[in-house]
Amino acid sequence: MHAEPTMLLVHSPLLTSATWDALRPHLEAAGWRTAVLDLRPLVEAPSFHAAVCAEAATSVSPGALTVVGHSRAGAYLPGIADAVGSHRLDVVFLDARLPHPGTSWVGSLPRERATWLREMAVSGRLPTWDTWFPTASLDDLLPDPGQRRHVLHDLPELPWKLVSEVLPAPGATWNSARRIYLQLSAAYGSTAERAEEGGYLVRRMDGDHLAMVTQPAMVTDLLLSAIGTSD
Repeated sequence: MHAEPTMLLVHSPLLTSATWDALRPHLEAAGWRTAVLDLRPLVEAPSFHAAVCAEAATSVSPGALTVVGHSRAGAYLPGIADAVGSHRLDVVFLDARLPHPGTSWVGSLPRERATWLREMAVSGRLPTWDTWFPTASLDDLLPDPGQRRHVLHDLPELPWKLVSEVLPAPGATWNSARRIYLQLSAAYGSTAERAEEGGYLVRRMDGDHLAMVTQPAMVTDLLLSAIGTSD
Protein backbone atom coordinates (compact mmCIF):
# COMPACT_ATOMS: atom_id res chain seq x y z
CA MET A 1 0.00 0.00 0.00
CA HIS A 2 1.43 3.38 -1.03
CA ALA A 3 1.63 6.17 1.53
CA GLU A 4 -0.28 9.34 0.86
CA PRO A 5 1.85 12.09 -0.66
CA THR A 6 2.69 14.78 1.86
CA MET A 7 2.47 18.53 1.48
CA LEU A 8 4.20 20.77 4.03
CA LEU A 9 2.55 24.20 4.20
CA VAL A 10 4.58 27.18 5.42
CA HIS A 11 2.79 30.45 6.14
CA SER A 12 4.31 33.91 5.99
CA PRO A 13 5.95 34.92 9.29
CA LEU A 14 3.72 38.01 9.15
CA LEU A 15 0.59 35.85 9.25
CA THR A 16 -0.42 32.63 11.03
CA SER A 17 -1.22 29.05 10.10
CA ALA A 18 -4.88 30.10 9.76
CA THR A 19 -4.03 31.11 6.19
CA TRP A 20 -4.09 27.39 5.28
CA ASP A 21 -7.36 26.42 6.96
CA ALA A 22 -9.53 26.87 3.85
CA LEU A 23 -7.07 25.11 1.53
CA ARG A 24 -6.30 22.00 3.56
CA PRO A 25 -9.68 20.25 3.13
CA HIS A 26 -9.38 20.58 -0.65
CA LEU A 27 -5.88 19.10 -0.67
CA GLU A 28 -6.86 16.27 1.65
CA ALA A 29 -9.92 15.50 -0.48
CA ALA A 30 -7.51 15.13 -3.40
CA GLY A 31 -5.54 12.50 -1.48
CA TRP A 32 -2.79 14.57 0.10
CA ARG A 33 -1.65 14.44 3.69
CA THR A 34 -0.95 17.96 4.90
CA ALA A 35 1.41 19.17 7.58
CA VAL A 36 1.48 22.81 8.68
CA LEU A 37 4.39 24.67 10.22
CA ASP A 38 3.30 27.11 12.94
CA LEU A 39 5.90 29.86 12.85
CA ARG A 40 4.48 32.02 15.63
CA PRO A 41 6.28 30.24 18.51
CA LEU A 42 9.57 30.53 16.62
CA VAL A 43 9.79 34.29 16.07
CA GLU A 44 11.75 34.92 19.28
CA ALA A 45 14.37 32.25 18.56
CA PRO A 46 17.99 33.43 18.39
CA SER A 47 17.95 32.38 14.72
CA PHE A 48 14.50 32.29 13.18
CA HIS A 49 15.87 30.57 10.08
CA ALA A 50 17.49 27.77 12.10
CA ALA A 51 14.35 27.32 14.21
CA VAL A 52 12.12 27.09 11.13
CA CYS A 53 14.39 24.51 9.51
CA ALA A 54 14.56 22.42 12.68
CA GLU A 55 10.77 22.50 13.05
CA ALA A 56 10.32 21.47 9.42
CA ALA A 57 12.64 18.51 9.86
CA THR A 58 10.49 17.14 12.69
CA SER A 59 7.17 17.77 10.90
CA VAL A 60 7.47 15.31 8.01
CA SER A 61 8.91 11.90 7.27
CA PRO A 62 11.51 11.32 4.55
CA GLY A 63 10.12 10.47 1.15
CA ALA A 64 8.14 12.15 -1.62
CA LEU A 65 7.30 15.63 -0.44
CA THR A 66 6.01 18.97 -1.65
CA VAL A 67 6.85 22.10 0.35
CA VAL A 68 4.62 25.14 -0.23
CA GLY A 69 5.53 28.58 1.08
CA HIS A 70 3.42 31.73 0.91
CA SER A 71 4.62 35.32 0.67
CA ARG A 72 7.56 36.03 3.02
CA ALA A 73 7.99 32.29 3.69
CA GLY A 74 9.67 32.05 0.29
CA ALA A 75 13.00 33.20 1.68
CA TYR A 76 13.11 30.20 4.04
CA LEU A 77 12.21 27.50 1.51
CA PRO A 78 15.79 26.62 0.50
CA GLY A 79 16.72 25.99 4.13
CA ILE A 80 13.55 24.00 4.71
CA ALA A 81 14.27 21.92 1.60
CA ASP A 82 17.72 21.05 2.91
CA ALA A 83 16.35 20.33 6.40
CA VAL A 84 13.68 17.85 5.27
CA GLY A 85 16.18 16.07 3.03
CA SER A 86 13.59 14.41 0.81
CA HIS A 87 14.83 12.40 -2.15
CA ARG A 88 11.83 13.56 -4.22
CA LEU A 89 11.07 17.18 -3.53
CA ASP A 90 8.95 19.85 -5.16
CA VAL A 91 9.24 23.36 -3.71
CA VAL A 92 6.32 25.67 -4.49
CA PHE A 93 6.39 29.45 -4.09
CA LEU A 94 2.80 30.64 -3.66
CA ASP A 95 2.76 34.36 -4.45
CA ALA A 96 6.02 34.31 -2.51
CA ARG A 97 9.27 36.22 -2.32
CA LEU A 98 12.22 34.53 -3.96
CA PRO A 99 15.19 33.39 -1.85
CA HIS A 100 17.88 35.94 -0.96
CA PRO A 101 20.80 33.96 0.52
CA GLY A 102 23.64 36.08 1.83
CA THR A 103 21.43 38.98 2.82
CA SER A 104 18.56 39.75 5.18
CA TRP A 105 14.88 40.50 4.64
CA VAL A 106 15.47 44.23 5.01
CA GLY A 107 18.72 44.01 3.05
CA SER A 108 16.91 42.43 0.10
CA LEU A 109 14.52 45.37 -0.27
CA PRO A 110 14.86 48.45 -2.47
CA ARG A 111 16.23 51.37 -0.47
CA GLU A 112 12.91 53.21 -0.18
CA ARG A 113 11.08 50.10 0.98
CA ALA A 114 13.80 49.28 3.51
CA THR A 115 13.59 52.82 4.92
CA TRP A 116 9.82 52.50 5.18
CA LEU A 117 10.17 49.22 7.06
CA ARG A 118 12.73 50.67 9.48
CA GLU A 119 10.58 53.71 10.17
CA MET A 120 7.59 51.51 10.89
CA ALA A 121 9.38 49.52 13.59
CA VAL A 122 8.60 50.51 17.18
CA SER A 123 10.88 49.49 20.08
CA GLY A 124 12.62 46.95 17.87
CA ARG A 125 9.47 45.28 16.58
CA LEU A 126 7.31 45.51 13.48
CA PRO A 127 3.62 46.18 14.12
CA THR A 128 1.16 43.49 13.07
CA TRP A 129 0.71 43.11 9.32
CA ASP A 130 -2.95 44.16 9.35
CA THR A 131 -1.93 47.67 10.44
CA TRP A 132 0.32 48.21 7.42
CA PHE A 133 -2.56 49.03 5.07
CA PRO A 134 -5.79 51.04 5.04
CA THR A 135 -8.72 49.09 6.48
CA ALA A 136 -10.50 49.23 3.12
CA SER A 137 -7.63 47.33 1.48
CA LEU A 138 -8.02 44.41 3.87
CA ASP A 139 -11.79 44.49 3.45
CA ASP A 140 -11.25 44.08 -0.29
CA LEU A 141 -8.66 41.34 0.21
CA LEU A 142 -10.82 39.39 2.69
CA PRO A 143 -14.41 40.49 2.03
CA ASP A 144 -16.04 37.90 4.28
CA PRO A 145 -16.02 39.37 7.85
CA GLY A 146 -15.77 36.00 9.59
CA GLN A 147 -12.97 34.86 7.34
CA ARG A 148 -11.18 38.17 7.83
CA ARG A 149 -11.37 37.89 11.62
CA HIS A 150 -10.10 34.32 11.48
CA VAL A 151 -7.10 35.03 9.25
CA LEU A 152 -6.10 38.27 11.00
CA HIS A 153 -6.53 37.02 14.55
CA ASP A 154 -3.51 37.22 16.84
CA LEU A 155 -0.94 38.22 14.23
CA PRO A 156 2.64 38.48 15.52
CA GLU A 157 4.74 41.57 16.05
CA LEU A 158 8.04 40.46 14.56
CA PRO A 159 11.30 41.35 16.31
CA TRP A 160 13.76 43.35 14.23
CA LYS A 161 16.40 40.63 14.65
CA LEU A 162 14.21 38.38 12.47
CA VAL A 163 13.98 41.05 9.78
CA SER A 164 17.73 41.68 9.86
CA GLU A 165 18.90 38.03 10.00
CA VAL A 166 21.19 37.18 7.10
CA LEU A 167 20.16 33.91 5.48
CA PRO A 168 22.73 31.23 4.62
CA ALA A 169 23.54 29.73 1.24
CA PRO A 170 21.39 26.69 0.38
CA GLY A 171 22.68 23.15 0.13
CA ALA A 172 22.41 20.08 -2.06
CA THR A 173 18.74 19.18 -1.58
CA TRP A 174 17.56 22.65 -2.57
CA ASN A 175 19.85 22.65 -5.57
CA SER A 176 18.31 19.39 -6.84
CA ALA A 177 14.68 20.19 -6.00
CA ARG A 178 12.10 21.03 -8.63
CA ARG A 179 11.05 24.65 -8.17
CA ILE A 180 7.58 25.91 -9.00
CA TYR A 181 6.23 29.46 -8.81
CA LEU A 182 2.47 30.07 -8.62
CA GLN A 183 1.49 33.69 -9.12
CA LEU A 184 -1.83 34.48 -7.45
CA SER A 185 -1.92 38.28 -7.70
CA ALA A 186 -0.82 41.01 -10.09
CA ALA A 187 1.49 42.42 -7.40
CA TYR A 188 3.78 39.39 -7.81
CA GLY A 189 3.97 39.55 -11.59
CA SER A 190 7.57 40.76 -11.72
CA THR A 191 8.60 38.16 -9.14
CA ALA A 192 7.02 35.42 -11.25
CA GLU A 193 8.93 36.71 -14.28
CA ARG A 194 12.23 36.54 -12.37
CA ALA A 195 11.37 33.02 -11.25
CA GLU A 196 10.70 32.00 -14.84
CA GLU A 197 14.02 33.50 -15.93
CA GLY A 198 15.66 31.47 -13.15
CA GLY A 199 14.28 28.18 -14.47
CA TYR A 200 11.25 27.78 -12.21
CA LEU A 201 8.09 26.25 -13.62
CA VAL A 202 5.62 29.16 -13.48
CA ARG A 203 1.83 29.09 -13.47
CA ARG A 204 -0.52 32.03 -12.98
CA MET A 205 -4.09 32.75 -11.93
CA ASP A 206 -6.10 35.96 -11.79
CA GLY A 207 -6.64 36.14 -8.04
CA ASP A 208 -5.36 37.91 -4.97
CA HIS A 209 -2.52 37.48 -2.50
CA LEU A 210 -4.69 35.44 -0.12
CA ALA A 211 -6.44 33.39 -2.82
CA MET A 212 -5.80 30.19 -0.85
CA VAL A 213 -8.25 31.69 1.67
CA THR A 214 -10.78 33.23 -0.70
CA GLN A 215 -10.51 30.83 -3.67
CA PRO A 216 -9.17 27.57 -2.22
CA ALA A 217 -10.63 25.30 -4.91
CA MET A 218 -8.97 27.30 -7.70
CA VAL A 219 -5.65 27.39 -5.87
CA THR A 220 -5.85 23.64 -5.29
CA ASP A 221 -6.42 23.03 -9.00
CA LEU A 222 -3.52 25.33 -9.92
CA LEU A 223 -1.20 23.73 -7.37
CA LEU A 224 -1.96 20.13 -8.23
CA SER A 225 -1.82 20.83 -11.94
CA ALA A 226 1.63 22.39 -11.59
CA ILE A 227 2.93 19.54 -9.43
CA GLY A 228 1.65 17.05 -11.97
CA THR A 229 3.50 18.73 -14.84
CA SER A 230 6.42 16.70 -16.14
CA ASP A 231 9.81 18.35 -16.39
